[in-house]
Amino acid sequence: MHIVRLTISGFRGVRSADISLGRHAVLVGPNNSGKTTVVEALALLFGRDRLVRRLTEHDFHGSAPDESARILCIATVTGFTPNDPHHHSSWFSPERGVEKWYDPNAKTLNAAPDAQYTDLAVQIGFAARFDLDELEAETIRFFVDDEATLGDPFAEDAHLRTIQTKALQELGFFLVPASRTWDRWISFSSELFRRVVATRGDMPAQTVRAERARLWNPPEGARLEDQPGLSEIVNAANDELRTLMATAPRLQLRLTATDSDSVLESVMPHFVHGTGPTLPSQRQGTGLVSLQSLLLLMQFGKARAETGQSFVLAVEEPELHIQPSQQKRLVNRLNALCNQTVVTTHSPIVAAMFPAPDTLFVETREGILSAKPLMDPVPAQPTNHQQHLLFAWRQKLLAALMHESVLIPEGVSDVAWLETLQTALELHQGWQDAGDDAPLLSTFVGVVPTIDAKIADTFRLVSAVHARPSILVDGDNDGRGYFDAVKASNPPPRCVVFWPQGWAMEHVVSWIAAADEAVMLAALGAGLGTPFANAQALTTHLLTQKSYAPTHESAAVVLMENLACRARAAQLLNALCGVLRDPANANTPFFTRIVADSTADMHVFQFVPT
Repeated sequence: MHIVRLTISGFRGVRSADISLGRHAVLVGPNNSGKTTVVEALALLFGRDRLVRRLTEHDFHGSAPDESARILCIATVTGFTPNDPHHHSSWFSPERGVEKWYDPNAKTLNAAPDAQYTDLAVQIGFAARFDLDELEAETIRFFVDDEATLGDPFAEDAHLRTIQTKALQELGFFLVPASRTWDRWISFSSELFRRVVATRGDMPAQTVRAERARLWNPPEGARLEDQPGLSEIVNAANDELRTLMATAPRLQLRLTATDSDSVLESVMPHFVHGTGPTLPSQRQGTGLVSLQSLLLLMQFGKARAETGQSFVLAVEEPELHIQPSQQKRLVNRLNALCNQTVVTTHSPIVAAMFPAPDTLFVETREGILSAKPLMDPVPAQPTNHQQHLLFAWRQKLLAALMHESVLIPEGVSDVAWLETLQTALELHQGWQDAGDDAPLLSTFVGVVPTIDAKIADTFRLVSAVHARPSILVDGDNDGRGYFDAVKASNPPPRCVVFWPQGWAMEHVVSWIAAADEAVMLAALGAGLGTPFANAQALTTHLLTQKSYAPTHESAAVVLMENLACRARAAQLLNALCGVLRDPANANTPFFTRIVADSTADMHVFQFVPT
C-alpha cells in the first residue's frame, strides 16, 4: 500500500496544496518552503495518536483561528493486494470507505474500474477545528466519500465514518523527524521500541522478572545501605523512624523502583567499539545517535514485511550527521525495503539519488504550496543537454534549485568564474563584513550549469519547477539571439542580465583586475605562468582558457588577495545578487535597466563598468 495524492488546506503556512507522490519521493526546496508541513500532514493522517503532537493555534493557517477555521488534509491510498475491495474489510464496507479506482498515468480517480482506472483506491481525511472556549483543537479522521462535496466535517449534518486504528496499522506509516538527538530510541523509554518488541513477540519477560528479583533483594554484601558511608546515614534514619512510627519501616536503597516497568525504563542503549568498554549512546557521536531511530524502524519494517504488511516511511533530512557514502547506502536501503518513502532533504547528494519524476521541488507562495517534479516524464530519448542536467549534473542542478533565485548563464565557464570568484571573496571576509557588505550571491542565487549555450532548453526545464529563473548572456549578437529565443517563453525570464557590448565573462574578470591594473597584471602573470603586457592580453588569454578550471581558480585566488580588486568584485557580485533577487526595485549604478526590452514580467539589465 502507498499514498499517491495528498491535499492540504489551512495547515500552518499552507492555505492549499495538491501533491502527487510516487513510490519513493524526495522533497527539495529552500528553507521554509513547506517540506516539513507536507510530511507532518501525512503524520496527521496516518500517524498513531501517541506519535502525533497536539495541535495549537499556530498550526492553523494565519495562527489566529476563528470558529470557522479548519485544517483539512485528504490522502488517496492505493496499492491494495489483492486489487479487490472484498479482501479488505477494514477499509471497504458500508460502514467504512468507498471504493474508488485510480489511473496511475493521469493520476485521477473514478467511481468504477475500467481499462484506464485500474488500481483500487480509498480516500481518508483529517480535519481539525479550534475550540475558542476550551482553547484546544478538536480533530477527526474519517473516510472521504467525495471530496468535491465534502463540506464541513464538523457540521451537525455531516455523517462521517471514522477510520479505525486497524486500517492505519495496515498502512504502517512512520515519521522520522529532523530533531533526532534523543539518545534513547533503542530502549523501553521509546514507545516505538516497545511496539517493535511487541510486534516481534519477543518481550524478555523471564529475564526482566529475574532482574527485578535481583534488584529487589540483592545478596548480602551487595546492598547499598550496608556500604561504609551509607550505612551510618541509613541506620540513623532507621533509629529515628523507630521512635516516630509504630510500624518502624526500614530504609533501603535500590537501583530502581523494582517493578517491571522501572526495570525496563532503566535499560540504556550502549555501544562498544572494538575491544573497548561499552559506552552509553549519550556518549556517542551525533551520527550514531541520529541513526538509532532509523535502525529501530528498519527492524519494525522487517517485522512487517515478514507478515506481508506494508511499511511507509517519511524521513526528514536523512543526511543528518552522517557522511556522503553512508547517506547513499542508507537512502538506497530505505528505498529498497520500504513500500513507500517520502524524504525531505537539503543535500543535493541525497536528492540526486531519486529519479527526476520523483524529485519534487516544493515552494509556497501566498499560501499556495506546489510540489513540481523536476521532469515528468523524462523523455525516452533525452537530448544531450538534458542528459547532462538530469544525470551527470543532477547534484549541481538540484543544489541551484534550492536557492531563492536561480541564474542560468550562457556557458560552463560563466558558472566556474562566478563560483570561484565568490568562494575566493568569501575566504577574505572580516568581522566587519556583515549585512549588505557580506558576500551574498552564493547564499541567495543558485547558478545552473549550462553547456553549449543551451539557455533556452535549460530555462524550459528550470522554469517548470522554479518561479524565479533569470538568465545571463554575453553582450554580443549570440547573446542577443539567446535572449530573443527565451523572452517569448510563458512566463518569460524574471530577469535578464547582459554583459556590456562585446563583453564575455572573461572581460568582466579583466575589469576586476583593472582595479589595480599594474600590480594585478604582474601578479596574474606570475600566478598563471604567462606575462601580460596589458588588460587586453589578459582577456585574450582567459578566453583561450574558458574550459580550464585551474585557470579560473588560480586567477580568482590572486585577484581576491588584492584589496581594491576584492572591493570591486564584492560590489559587482552583490549588485548582481540584488538585481536577480528583486529586479523590479533594483537600483544600482552597476546595472542599467534596458527600458525597451523590459516588461511588467521581465526586467532586462546591462552591466555598466565604472
